[in-house]
Amino acid sequence: MGGIFRVRITESAGEIHDLRYRFIWSAWLDDSLLGSGHTFDPDEALEQAQELVDPESIDDVVIERRGPFADGGPDKHLATPLEEI
Repeated sequence: MGGIFRVRITESAGEIHDLRYRFIWSAWLDDSLLGSGHTFDPDEALEQAQELVDPESIDDVVIERRGPFADGGPDKHLATPLEEI
C-alpha cells in the first residue's frame, strides 16, 4: 500500500549571497520526513526529492511551492495535481 508523497519547495525571500541556497526543499511520505536539501533550481529540487522514494510506494503526489516564485505571491502555495507531473 502506497502513501502520499509530498514535496515542499520554498524560495528564500531574503538576500541570498550564494544562489545554491535559493530553494530549500523537503520530501515526505505520509508523515515521515524522507530528506531535505537546497538547490538553485526548483526542478532540480523535485528531482532530488524523487530520488529518495520508491515509485511503487506512492499513491499520490503533492508538490507545494512557497515563496515569491509561487503563483499568488509570497507565502502562498499551490498543490500540483499528479497529472501535471
